[in-house]
Amino acid sequence: MSNLLLLFIVPFVCALIAFIFPRIPRRFAIALSFLPLAILLYGHSQWIGSQINYSWLPNLAIHFHLSIDGLSLVFLYLTAIITPVSLYATTRTELSHSNVFFGLVLLLQAFLIGFFTTRDLAVFTLFWEAMLIPLYFIIAYWGGPQRQSAALKFLIYMIGGSSLMVAAVLFLFVGSSSFDFDTLSKISETLPHAGWVFAIFALAFAVKTPLFPFHAWLPDAYCQAPTTGTILLSGILSKAGIYGFLRIGLELFPDLMKEWSPLLIGLAIAGVFYGSLAAWMQRDFKRLIAYSSLAHVNFILAGVFAWSQIAHTGAILQSVNHGITISALFLVASWLELRLGTTRMSQATGLAKYFPQLCWLTLFFVVASVALPGTNNFVGELLILLGLFQQNPWVAAFLALSVILSVIYMLRWMQKVYFEEACPEQPGWIDIKRREFLYALPLVALILWIGIYPTPVLNLIQKQTPTPVASLSIDSLKEIQ
Repeated sequence: MSNLLLLFIVPFVCALIAFIFPRIPRRFAIALSFLPLAILLYGHSQWIGSQINYSWLPNLAIHFHLSIDGLSLVFLYLTAIITPVSLYATTRTELSHSNVFFGLVLLLQAFLIGFFTTRDLAVFTLFWEAMLIPLYFIIAYWGGPQRQSAALKFLIYMIGGSSLMVAAVLFLFVGSSSFDFDTLSKISETLPHAGWVFAIFALAFAVKTPLFPFHAWLPDAYCQAPTTGTILLSGILSKAGIYGFLRIGLELFPDLMKEWSPLLIGLAIAGVFYGSLAAWMQRDFKRLIAYSSLAHVNFILAGVFAWSQIAHTGAILQSVNHGITISALFLVASWLELRLGTTRMSQATGLAKYFPQLCWLTLFFVVASVALPGTNNFVGELLILLGLFQQNPWVAAFLALSVILSVIYMLRWMQKVYFEEACPEQPGWIDIKRREFLYALPLVALILWIGIYPTPVLNLIQKQTPTPVASLSIDSLKEIQ
């Protein structure tokens, strides 16, 4: 059995184990979620170019075709890292019917691995839709007081954004008699009404990421979902939309992406400032982080839409950075909520006195989020701004102003919760334990590693199939520094 087939099958087997055995221990579920990362690390030097290709439904020209290039591998590593992190954040609420909960998380991990590796558009669409199922049930059953309405809104937006995508896929098949990415990349833009087809794909990806103004599902879904679901939504699911723009947009419709670039960049920048200003106005720190995620994801999309190799490289790198940092922020926010019993910033102040270790850990993730030099986000945002500067210096300068807003709203959270006059201590308030700190330590290490020495990740991004995506060489990057 090839390593790639093993990587694909193992998460499904793990999910099946979780569904079958009642009262599965959380530690065992976390261990199962680490298996894809172990497989990736075991065959690290052999993944690029590996593929499997079976004729699945020959009468419909559908092939079970999985392949890995640099772009796929980057998002596979992100999925393999963030899924265990999400399980670290489980609480007693999620541990009711724990085997089903863990099974849904592991099933989502399996769908994501299939999505990031498939080279058949029909299978791509199948995994795209399948991702909704585990997340819907995670929100609807284990979420907050308004979980049902949040889950329904999430489902309506996702289905509304992607139902037309099925029609676009069928249109491409009618015009080419193929679902194969390599075949479609040669003819997709020559087909009649190619502009409409691209618009439908762009709409589906815009909703899932989300791109402004298709974000209305995000605040409720992020805040009502259990912390595990919020981490999965912000850390990985939003990257599925970014991956869709990179894979479908730049590989199948590069000329249309270039033509639509000014409009799409405008929407992305509007999303950055809208998310930043909305975060600034929040009185609930979980909702503040949710809007900050909207701002940062739109910042990444600005890099995707810029017709610049440097910006594309930065956008891919920043997708990884954002997945790590936003997961870390929601993780420490969940620990704070567990101790306070609320996410309202006005309910408790001066908590650095009572939770010093949690305070400094939160502050580290906050400064990483605002792109302090030496942390991972600084490198990604710098590359995006450099790429935009090549295309339009004024647009780059305007987008750079959003960094100031991110500093304002994130430090406002820190100041109000941790550094104002201390409120009276409540019974049962204890700082994070050594075990919780060890859970966060790998994220700290990743943030510092990418921030100080990003070359290995940038080298990985370059190992791609020949597409317009991020083909900038490392030598070129060194020339512009």
